[in-house]
Amino acid sequence: MKLEELKTQFPDLTFEEVGPDESWEEDGAGYCFVIEAMIKDKRVRATVMVDDLPRVAFTGDSVGIRKMLVRWAVGRDHLAYLAYELGRAEMAIRHGVPFLQE
Repeated sequence: MKLEELKTQFPDLTFEEVGPDESWEEDGAGYCFVIEAMIKDKRVRATVMVDDLPRVAFTGDSVGIRKMLVRWAVGRDHLAYLAYELGRAEMAIRHGVPFLQE
């Protein structure tokens, strides 16, 4: 997955490269995603972690981020978990309550 491709395919999401290493190749353990609810902005943020380091962050509505993650080649079980967390983040935004990823 290339960042430029994602930017083109998902223009409604904001992309932010973070971390000192520009490479965000999947390691043997796979990608790890940190989901955050940005209550004040009414948006969701998904940060991609590789080797416990953040590499790129996506910000937008939960539906847009879920669509982007579906295109990302993550395993079905992992994707189901991320969809669950995105749903919880969306509910936190709607009700204005803190969100903590499980």
